[in-house]
Formats: sequence, structure tokens, C-alpha cells
Amino acid sequence: MYKTISAKVEHGIDALVRVTNTLRRKEFKIKGLVMTEVEIDGYSDLRITIEEYSNLGIEQAMMQLRKIINVYEIEEVKVEIAAPQVMI
Repeated sequence: MYKTISAKVEHGIDALVRVTNTLRRKEFKIKGLVMTEVEIDGYSDLRITIEEYSNLGIEQAMMQLRKIINVYEIEEVKVEIAAPQVMI
């Protein structure tokens, strides 16, 4: 199962490298990564999609990211999939 984390980080390659290295070192499988600049100067929105395992869950990943000094806000992105609509 894939889960997505959204984090507010300092803008720049340093924060991106710290986050990805931490997750790889802890053996999380990163499936997607998007970094976009936000309106607030100096910050970016980082969205990371990881493959969740029984021992490596989304909570464990978020706990590891909270330890990084360049990361300020972390939350799980709840994706709602709409039911297919049938036209009669």
C-alpha cells in the first residue's frame, strides 16, 4: 500500500537530500517525490510517497522526518477516491 507524506521544509537541495537520505537509510521504499516552492519565502512543500510495510509504516517515517532540522511541518496526505458514477 502506498502512503503520502507532506512536509514543509527549507527551500533548497540540502533539505531534500537530508530527507531522502534519512528515509533510504531506514530502508523505506520511496515511490514518488515532488518538491514545490510555496508563497512563504524560503520554504517548499515536499510530498513523498512511500510503500508501507508491516514494520515500516507511515508513522515510523513521519517520526524519522521530525528529527531533521530542516523539516518544520509533517502530515499524512489523506487521499479520497471517489466511487465511480454510473449514468442511466
